[in-house]
Amino acid sequence: MDITKEKVYKPIRKVKDDKFSIDKIEQYCLILEIGDRDLQVSIIDIKSNRVLILEDYSLNKTADEHQKVQVLKALFDSHHLLMVGFWKEVILCFKTPKYCLAPLSYFSKDNARAILKMNCEVHKDESVGYYKVNSNNSVNIFTYQKEVLKFVRSIYVNSKIKVTHQSGMLVNAVLYNPPFANENELSLYIDRFYLHAAVTNNGKLLYFNSFKIQKFEEYTRYINLICNEFKILKKEGVINLWGYIKKDSSHFNALKKDFPALTMGSRTKKLNFGFKFDEIAEHQYFDVFGNYFNL
Repeated sequence: MDITKEKVYKPIRKVKDDKFSIDKIEQYCLILEIGDRDLQVSIIDIKSNRVLILEDYSLNKTADEHQKVQVLKALFDSHHLLMVGFWKEVILCFKTPKYCLAPLSYFSKDNARAILKMNCEVHKDESVGYYKVNSNNSVNIFTYQKEVLKFVRSIYVNSKIKVTHQSGMLVNAVLYNPPFANENELSLYIDRFYLHAAVTNNGKLLYFNSFKIQKFEEYTRYINLICNEFKILKKEGVINLWGYIKKDSSHFNALKKDFPALTMGSRTKKLNFGFKFDEIAEHQYFDVFGNYFNL
């Protein structure tokens, strides 16, 4: 891949609040959420809990971590803020497919890799990270791209960097988003080629899992399995949906037909949004904002 001849990223969405000030960067949190083919950037004022910037990019497919860093470097070098190094906090969130949520009481640093290997295949050359999920007593264990973390650390040498995973941030987003039902409720998040699902009861997490989606019919199949397992009624139950899907789309209408109780989820009330964010549907970027609750 020759990054000097090829545009390796594409901006999908950019929103900037008028209250953003370059002079206040030392009180801002920078969130970077990185997937195989995408990157989301958000900046939040820690003092006011106000979301100031949200950006979404598609990235070219890469063969390895070295190429991913090249793509990120091309984007960062051309960005007016990402090379600034004085953020109050930086959160780097990975969207890797290998992860698990383990009870805090069963976790120790020495057995992190062993616990993850109970849930998925982990190769010797894969880096394994972990952190406590702030919204409940669990530890998120996951694989991450070591070269990407090294690249981010080389830029933000003066900032505190926290490394997280999308799964734990979705748990945060769900558990910091009352009101909660006194029954089993299903929270769904549709990402690019993935379905993430959480079941909660009265603000307690009962279940979380992710499913790779290859055709639309698989959404219905997986949601049916979860509803049957946790006795969630398709017509009268509580089923909320967030993510990359439009409310007036044919896909949403098809899901609504199979699950009449399905409704679009809302943003957390713990963050503040200016009018510039009215152009973004409230059910989008739910996972990105969930990172803020792991400061």
